Amino acid sequence: MQQLKPIKYISNIFLAKTIMKTIRTVLIIQTVFCLVACNPNNRKNQEQGSTQPGVSNTPSKSFEENKNSLLNKTPLTKEQFASWLPETMLGLPLTSSTINLLPGVGSCTANYNQGNTRIRIMIIDGAGEKGANGVAPYRASSTLNINDKGAWGSTKTETVNGLKAKVSYLEEDRLNASMFYNERFAVDIKLNELTRESLDQIVQELKLEKLRELERQ
Repeated sequence: MQQLKPIKYISNIFLAKTIMKTIRTVLIIQTVFCLVACNPNNRKNQEQGSTQPGVSNTPSKSFEENKNSLLNKTPLTKEQFASWLPETMLGLPLTSSTINLLPGVGSCTANYNQGNTRIRIMIIDGAGEKGANGVAPYRASSTLNINDKGAWGSTKTETVNGLKAKVSYLEEDRLNASMFYNERFAVDIKLNELTRESLDQIVQELKLEKLRELERQ
């Protein structure tokens, strides 16, 4: 039995390194996207796509099955994201966007605003190792039914335009929502000076079904 201890020790080290790698990847992705969203000098995209909204986003695979199915997929290209990106949202113009900022991670951020009314959209493609790690928190929260309250506001699991989403109601007329679409795409939406009813319309205008069509090409 004493001979098994080195093996167990090595196994624990490998597991710890794997967990830290996943956490580090997620933090890098979220930090970079936050910096991008706050940068007013991001280049505006000039292309637009259209199709109908998607289907239910309730996960049907286990965490490991979902991750393994994404590892060998290829992230959407810059051109594919550009063909999907809407030029307006609730009548607000697209003021800045950034596509595939990080190597190996399919992603798109877009900002729509007029005065203090603002919409910020972030999409992370779970394809590939880095992408699969990046969408892991969204996949995890999509399996939960949340109902939390605090001094900061409240967070609830709700249905938004037919899709399961985590919706946070914050102070100062701010609203955040996130979902895991088609067991591949993390979708993050931040609103300022817009109502909860606006969120359903935004998800409809995003035409997430187009992302499903693009991944098959």
